Amino acid sequence: MKEKMNTESENFYDFVIVHGSFGWPFENWFPWLADELAAKGKKVLAPQFPCGKGMQNYESWRRVMDAYAPFIGEKTTFIGHSLAPAFIVDYLLDRNIKVNDLYFVAPLYQRCNVPEVDEVNASFFCKSDLQGITALSQKRVCFISTNDPYVPNDLSLDFAKKIGAEVKTVENAGHFNTAAGYRTFPLLLQQLSEP
Repeated sequence: MKEKMNTESENFYDFVIVHGSFGWPFENWFPWLADELAAKGKKVLAPQFPCGKGMQNYESWRRVMDAYAPFIGEKTTFIGHSLAPAFIVDYLLDRNIKVNDLYFVAPLYQRCNVPEVDEVNASFFCKSDLQGITALSQKRVCFISTNDPYVPNDLSLDFAKKIGAEVKTVENAGHFNTAAGYRTFPLLLQQLSEP
């Protein structure tokens, strides 16, 4: 029934922006990107997910996303930062939802040896095979920094390989967050604007 509802809905979001661990929708380049896309007449969703110890887990994030599921479908592009790509892939596979494209920034799908982060992220890394995401999305692109202080480069590259993503390596972009100077992200916007 849910799949039929998605197919018939005329109110799909064009873009869904998902923040990372301990995050919120009004940090880094997220509000800038949402404004840029909205100015082009696109419908943009940037929900707040539960964060912090005891609240941040796959099930709590899934419940939030389920509320928007009727408005997500084959014309929807997901954009995720840090932990968000793991959640997005898990969620789309669990719910068998076909979407347009996936753009992932500083992605990972395993522990990164930062104890306080690994503890709250662990429940998101629950799939043994991520290959199925290729049948649920048209294009997958991963932006990977050469000097990310939180996500080792090899973890991002491994994730990109597992989901069949094109890799965009960005020199000295840190974690693509405000601390690294990323209040805007023109390269991502340019990619999203390409046909």
